[in-house]
Amino acid sequence: MNKLQNNHIFSSSPENEILSIPKTLIAEARKGDLYTYLCLNHENMFKKVGCCLETISNPSLYIRKNFPGYHDFATGEHGNSIDFLVKHLDYSFQDAVFALTGNGLCTTTSHPNVSKPMKLPEMDSPPFKRLYAYLMSRGIPSSVITDLIRKNLLYQEKIHGNIVFVNPEKNYCELRGTFSQRPFHGCLKSSPDNYWYFSSSSVMPKSAFICEAAIDAVSLFLLHRTYHPEINAVYISIGGVSNDKSIIAAGKRFNAVLAVDNDEAGEKCRLKHNDMPSAIPKNKDWNEDLLALNRSS
Repeated sequence: MNKLQNNHIFSSSPENEILSIPKTLIAEARKGDLYTYLCLNHENMFKKVGCCLETISNPSLYIRKNFPGYHDFATGEHGNSIDFLVKHLDYSFQDAVFALTGNGLCTTTSHPNVSKPMKLPEMDSPPFKRLYAYLMSRGIPSSVITDLIRKNLLYQEKIHGNIVFVNPEKNYCELRGTFSQRPFHGCLKSSPDNYWYFSSSSVMPKSAFICEAAIDAVSLFLLHRTYHPEINAVYISIGGVSNDKSIIAAGKRFNAVLAVDNDEAGEKCRLKHNDMPSAIPKNKDWNEDLLALNRSS
């Protein structure tokens, strides 16, 4: 069974230390609040569906709020909270117990400067008809789509037909559903500060624009190509306005402009990162600005 990508790396413990964990602590962890723990520590790996969490890489795998454990409706597999962290997030038994009971014996370690490839969603066979149809409906020309595919930054996922934007390091991917009646947007990343990015330049520019979603990043590139062709920049997606670590990491690497949405959440983000210059779309986001441009031409 495929493991979900773990965002946190816990300190490992020798196998014989399992014996030193009190049985009462193990029992407490098995009944631990898995839903809340995952929301706090692995939120980018799940989407909320009613009172449940659905894993992005396996939509049949559910974690129910106020229920200790998980259930896979496709296979019938189920288990307690420890089982989920061990089987699906590669935690050691000790780390799972300590994490769910919050006893402080395990610490989270991040490695922001290390490229850590992760297991990506399985690629469908070209010609990616659903991908082209959806992105072109969002105003993105087929030539730009083809170029991103050629650069291995974009493909169509096999099982669900989702669009997958993947960064060059293969440690971040952003998924976009192609069914208009059931919109879906999620991301997977091996570290909280990863992000998706691209540039049309053969040499990496020093300037960058940080957007909320990959479609917005591509849309802003197209708007600049029309109105400001002199701009040479990297276009970034952080996969959601709340991903502060991605914003900070991009700001350290580039002369970055914060280009998040024109809404309440975007304004809060701009205020929080007020040391960074900003660009604001006329409509809610850059894709809506691109669609408005296409309608007027």
